[in-house]
Amino acid sequence: MRLRPPWTVWLLVVAVLLQGCGGAHARKQSYQFDSATNACRHQPASCAQAAGQEAVLPSAVRTFATAGGSAVAAVKLLDATSKQEVTKALEECANKARTQVILERFGGRIPTPDECRKPIGPDARAITLAMQLGEEMHRIALRCAAQKLEELRPGGFSIEPTYRYDRPADKTRWIAPEEIELLRRQGNLGELKGTLVPDVVLHAGDPLRAQAVFDFKFPCVDLTQSPPWRKYPAGHPFQGSTQNAMYQEALKVEFIFQISPWIGASL
Repeated sequence: MRLRPPWTVWLLVVAVLLQGCGGAHARKQSYQFDSATNACRHQPASCAQAAGQEAVLPSAVRTFATAGGSAVAAVKLLDATSKQEVTKALEECANKARTQVILERFGGRIPTPDECRKPIGPDARAITLAMQLGEEMHRIALRCAAQKLEELRPGGFSIEPTYRYDRPADKTRWIAPEEIELLRRQGNLGELKGTLVPDVVLHAGDPLRAQAVFDFKFPCVDLTQSPPWRKYPAGHPFQGSTQNAMYQEALKVEFIFQISPWIGASL
């Protein structure tokens, strides 16, 4: 007797297929303010336009993964075993993304530093090959993460949740995907400037009840050591602070990891 997969898995599969059938025009119109690489967080629209598709993850999948957090009352506790399972799954996703993109682009060889710095697209200042590769790897890794976490922590995770942090008041607000979609349709995505968008957040059934944060990092060349957390530049609302410091401050979460191919998880 064949076991039927849970309806949530079917929903995820259908969402991915529908997004894939949208065509190049639909992909260009999707979220261009989502993060892909450290550099793309500065110029996300340029990264998305150069790639000719959505910045990181199809909006249907992102909405599904986030909505699951409020739909399930009982969420598995984040004990040591659960955290280890999730970490291992995300490491596998990072390795898969790196292997798939590099194999397709370079036949499996590692790109050279000169290749990584090569400008891509009509505006030579907008994006480099390293940024484009990072974006492609992020997209694959986040799709993989959504599928694996739906099995490990149904209702207890969000993919690329968006948070507005009022630092002076020390208050954090989660911005629902529906609100982001409305801003997109109105052409007001600039209002999301200064928001925090971690790649993966584990939570207790509510994106504001964060338990752990994971960010994928995809170095173009050096796979021997974890890259440093990005520091926000001058003029940014969080200038001088690092990504992990802001995640900790805004989400009041202790466990903040970056996941890199072959290197694995690191604080």
